[in-house]
Amino acid sequence: MVFLSAGLGAYAQSSFDKKIVQAISQLKCAEPSDETPVTLKAGLVHDKDSTAVIVKVQMANGWHIYQYVPANMPYIAIDHILRLPEGLKAVGKWNVSPPLPSIHDKGVLIYENQAWFVHKVLRTAALKAHSVIKAGLYYQTCDLRQCLPPVEQVFEFEI
Repeated sequence: MVFLSAGLGAYAQSSFDKKIVQAISQLKCAEPSDETPVTLKAGLVHDKDSTAVIVKVQMANGWHIYQYVPANMPYIAIDHILRLPEGLKAVGKWNVSPPLPSIHDKGVLIYENQAWFVHKVLRTAALKAHSVIKAGLYYQTCDLRQCLPPVEQVFEFEI
C-alpha cells in the first residue's frame, strides 16, 4: 500500500483524479501464483464527459515486468493497449506508476509486486449503442531463472 500511496500522491490533482486514485486502490487483481505469476484487472472511472481507463497488475514474489528496455537488451517492454470507439478520444499519454531500476540489468526499468496504468479519455461525440473500449497490456514477465513468452491481455468495456 505504501507503493500505491507514494505513486498516486503526485498523480491526484482534481476531483476526477481523486476518483481515479480511489478506483486504483479498490481495484483488486486475482492473486498471482507460480503458474500464473502476473494477473491483471481493468476498470473505468467516469466523470461527466471524461473517462479514465485503469489497468492494474499484480505480480508474484520474485517476478517482474518491464517498463523500459534499452535496444541492446533481449527483454520485451510493456505495450499499452487502448482501442476506442468513435466518439471517444484519448487525452495525453498513459500515466504510470513509478518503475524501479533493475539491479541486474543496467538501464532497464521494471515493476515488481504491483503496478498501475491510467489513460484519460474524452467523449467528443454521441456514442453508438454497445460501444466498446478495449484496454490492456502486452508484456513479458521474468524472474531470476526464466522469462515467459509475451502475453497480451485485453479487457472489453461496453459503454
